[in-house]
Amino acid sequence: MTLESKPAPMRMLCLGGIAGGSLLMYAARGFSTARANELAGFLLGSLILGLSLLALVVGESRRVELDEEGRRVLLDVIRRWGGRKRIEIPFADIEAIDLGAQGKPSAGTRYYDLIVRRRDGREVYLFGGCVFEGRMSREWIEGLRNRFLQAL
Repeated sequence: MTLESKPAPMRMLCLGGIAGGSLLMYAARGFSTARANELAGFLLGSLILGLSLLALVVGESRRVELDEEGRRVLLDVIRRWGGRKRIEIPFADIEAIDLGAQGKPSAGTRYYDLIVRRRDGREVYLFGGCVFEGRMSREWIEGLRNRFLQAL
């Protein structure tokens, strides 16, 4: 079983942030008269633009593979600008697979993640900050977790 992140939604979010930050900076560009609201708007636009550019440059995509024949979990982390990291976790090194959550359920922005707890105490978040189909569904992630546990 292989799961791959969807980098297009993250790229679109970054481009939206770049456009929004640039628009806010342009709208508040007349802060030379020392008005606090215009200066605050310009600085907020600068912050949004800078963070969006940073996210666009250092973003990543992930590929998670459950290799039942090889008795291991493979995680490929691919950076947008050339870096690549491959993490192999043999089944014998896995102590537990837990469910992690981020965000508020009341706001409708709850994201779930699978956390592989290794016997040496380290934790590996399989989805990280990447967009995966079904990541907002607790039932889907629990079903995925059960499949991982059955393979173990």
